[in-house]
Amino acid sequence: MTTLDLSQHLVDELSPVLGPGEASSVARLVLEDIFGYRRHSLDRLLTQDEQLLAWATINRLKAGEPVQYVTGIADFYGLQLTVTPDVLIPRPETEELVEWVLMDNPRDSALRVLDLGTGSGCIPLALKARHPAWHCTGIDVSEEALTCARQNAEAQQLDVNFARFNVLEDGGNLLPAGEAAGTGFTIIVSNPPYIPPSERSKMSDSTLAHEPELALFVPEADPLVFYRKIGALAQEVLTKGGKLYVETNEFNHREVVGLLTDLGYREVTGKQDLQGKWRMIRAVK
Repeated sequence: MTTLDLSQHLVDELSPVLGPGEASSVARLVLEDIFGYRRHSLDRLLTQDEQLLAWATINRLKAGEPVQYVTGIADFYGLQLTVTPDVLIPRPETEELVEWVLMDNPRDSALRVLDLGTGSGCIPLALKARHPAWHCTGIDVSEEALTCARQNAEAQQLDVNFARFNVLEDGGNLLPAGEAAGTGFTIIVSNPPYIPPSERSKMSDSTLAHEPELALFVPEADPLVFYRKIGALAQEVLTKGGKLYVETNEFNHREVVGLLTDLGYREVTGKQDLQGKWRMIRAVK
């Protein structure tokens, strides 16, 4: 089997499952990220080990496993990041949140940025890559996620700090040592869990079967729990005039706007993603 044979075979095998367009995209990612073959490269024979790997890869993909977990790589805002089943696969709408933060704040100032629920580290790493003067920190409750984030920082040679913190339980002790409230972070960003179990039917089988529930779901009776905790915490550790950016569920966007307004934030502004869905909010302390 050659690389071109494998490319066509991937499309043929995956099209009934994914559709022709997505099957072609997945085939390209597999060839690039696993077999080092890019479009217009010279065709080559696969080794016996590579052929065995190819069949195993096809079977995993046909079973519904996301291609990013199969390859171990996810592209995010110009970075190639390692992802494992311990972290969410970064989404395009989170790239839009990153873009908003970058465009909304000065590039060359030494801003202090905190990402709550960092997962793979995609948000602070993308911010640091584009605005090197910023001091970026990511926190997460999952040690496995933090291991992934630190590996990504090392691989990308980006100076981003990562630490364990439980947003729901650890209180407001996020301030740098020796600093008082109001002297901490200039920007806080978060893409927290926001999906109540009743919305499972709106999600793909692949996401439900393979991505970490810890990073997806919130209690049915209190779907805004993370926004309430994050909003209160940000009031403690943001500088005066500091900005809070959050990604939201399109179905409770208005409720999050109202919650942040009630918490005393000003200029609470919603933003649509490229699909026209209300998915992002900025609020000023």
